[in-house]
Amino acid sequence: MSKGTVLIVEDQQGFRRVYHDVLASDGYDVLEAEDGEAGWAMIREKKPHVVLLDLGLPKLDGFEVLKRAKADPETKAIPIIIFSVLGEQKDVKKGLEMGASDYTVKGFYTPRQILSKIKNLMNQVEVKKSVNSYKLKVMETREDAVKLQTEIGISGYQCPQCNVDLVLEIFPDYVRNEGHWFTAHFTCPKCARFF
Repeated sequence: MSKGTVLIVEDQQGFRRVYHDVLASDGYDVLEAEDGEAGWAMIREKKPHVVLLDLGLPKLDGFEVLKRAKADPETKAIPIIIFSVLGEQKDVKKGLEMGASDYTVKGFYTPRQILSKIKNLMNQVEVKKSVNSYKLKVMETREDAVKLQTEIGISGYQCPQCNVDLVLEIFPDYVRNEGHWFTAHFTCPKCARFF
C-alpha cells in the first residue's frame, strides 16, 4: 500500500534516480519532472502529497513554480520542500517566505534525511486534516491591525479579487512545545485565495 505520492522536480537525472529509488523502496509512489513547466503541470494535474523542488530548472525556475503552486487554491496546501544547491541565506529566506515548507541544500542532507523530512511533513498534513481551523475577523479599527497590515504588506483587509473581508485562519501547531502555538494565514472566504 502506497504511503503517498512524491513529485521530484529536478533537471539532473542522477539526483532524480537516487531519490526515486529511496522513496520507492520506502513505499511512496514517485513522479518525476525534469523542468519547471513539466513540474508545474504535474503539480496541477496529479496533486502529489509532497513536492521536492529544485530551484535551478530549465523553462521555468523553481521560485516561479513555487509562486504558482502557492497562488492556486487547488495546489496551495501541497507541502513543497526546496531541494537546491542554492544555500545563500537570501535564497533560503525567499523560499520560506514564498510558502515552502522546508529548504534543503543538496549535499548537506543524505537521501535518508530527506525521506525523514518528507515523513514529518506528511504526518503534519494528516494532523492538520484531523484538526479544526479557526477563522477570525480582524477589527480594522484597532491600532495593532494597522501595524499588522504594514508588517505583512497587505493594503486593507479585503480580497483584491472579490472585495470580500479577509479572515485570519489559524491552525494549532503541535510541533512546538510550551504553550499554545498556531500557524496562520489570511484567506478569502469566497475565492479561497490566501495572503
